[in-house]
Amino acid sequence: MIIDTECHVIFRVFPRESNPARPMTTRASWHEYSGDLFAAEMERSGVDKGFLISYDADDIRWYLEKFEGADETDFYGGRRYTLESAVKKYPDRFLWFATLKNPTRQDTLQRMQEDFDDGALGMKIFPAYVQLPLNHPSYIPIYRAIAEADRRIIFSFEDTWPGITPDVGEYWQQLDWMLGEFPTIKVQINHGGAGNPQDPVSDPLNPAARIIFDVVGRHENVWLSTAWLGKQWEDESEYPYRKYLARLESLRNGVGAKRLFWATDWPWLEAYQNYPQAVDCIRKHATFFTEEERQDFLGENAFNFVKDLLPAYERARIFSDRK
Repeated sequence: MIIDTECHVIFRVFPRESNPARPMTTRASWHEYSGDLFAAEMERSGVDKGFLISYDADDIRWYLEKFEGADETDFYGGRRYTLESAVKKYPDRFLWFATLKNPTRQDTLQRMQEDFDDGALGMKIFPAYVQLPLNHPSYIPIYRAIAEADRRIIFSFEDTWPGITPDVGEYWQQLDWMLGEFPTIKVQINHGGAGNPQDPVSDPLNPAARIIFDVVGRHENVWLSTAWLGKQWEDESEYPYRKYLARLESLRNGVGAKRLFWATDWPWLEAYQNYPQAVDCIRKHATFFTEEERQDFLGENAFNFVKDLLPAYERARIFSDRK
């Protein structure tokens, strides 16, 4: 069982027709990354399932404007595209997570319930993208509703802007509180727990990342997904991505293999890493894992994270496939 715990389908981002300065190597500017393509990539790579995360253009406006000098017209994809292009066509492949709208909106709880009704296993939350702390009063009814529905949360502490948003360390302090207040909610944190290369907490090799190790160690309801660790990628296209593996080993030593999920953030790193390489760098080169830890990391941990949300027939089929 191999599960990619952070992936997306995208029709276009920064389309070259309106962004002619984008290089051809920014393939998503001219190349569709559809459900059909991703299912084929998973098939040839031996990947069984993916946590497929949808976000609409307004959900990532902060990233588009502050970090790319773009706007909402530069992203084509989102909830409807994800459902029609991937989730409905390949229900055995994709486990869908929707992105939470700004919690200060009056319709956010209703829209979240509509996502659950349509099959979402949980919500992706970008707190920095709405410039809110995790303990903001508008998040509390969201957490309560997720707990009552027995759904999951995926947080991403990326693209922080200290002075406007909390920094990564502050988000981890707030998460420490949230995990204790809502111990029944299972939580995944993307990018190894951080996502700002300028913030020392974002680098698992930096002693400042200790706050991540400590909070994970205090709570049984949080796991780290490990694509694009800290949103730092210094390996370029040099397989098997030694710097990535070094950071992954530091996370393994800091929190243990049982608290880690494999992920790729497909297709955002496609300019450097094709999909089989993303799997093979773990299968063939992550020598710091024991064989049992490797199996846990590649899929067993993630399966246990969501198995209670899967239909009984699917759980039975998965267990049958393992025998």
